[in-house]
Amino acid sequence: MLFHITAKHSYETCPAIQHGLDSDETVVSQRWMEGDENVKVLGVWGYQVSHTVYAVLEATDMQSITSLLRPQMGRGDIQVLPVNDNIAMRKEMGNWGK
Repeated sequence: MLFHITAKHSYETCPAIQHGLDSDETVVSQRWMEGDENVKVLGVWGYQVSHTVYAVLEATDMQSITSLLRPQMGRGDIQVLPVNDNIAMRKEMGNWGK
């Protein structure tokens, strides 16, 4: 399953503002971007001006996503949406190029 993630925090909870961009706190807070044995991270994009991160993750279940993102939940709002790969679906249906 694919999941679209929107994670937002404020400048008050931003580890880079509070502790520095290269601080241990910032490095650890971004560790989720590497995924784990249950979650593959397909891409992560940041819009630092609004302290917002967008990501696409792949996992077999929602619990795996929740476990990976749990440390981020205390920093701000996280939205997790299950999504479909519409290009793959179109190709599987034989409609690609029609």
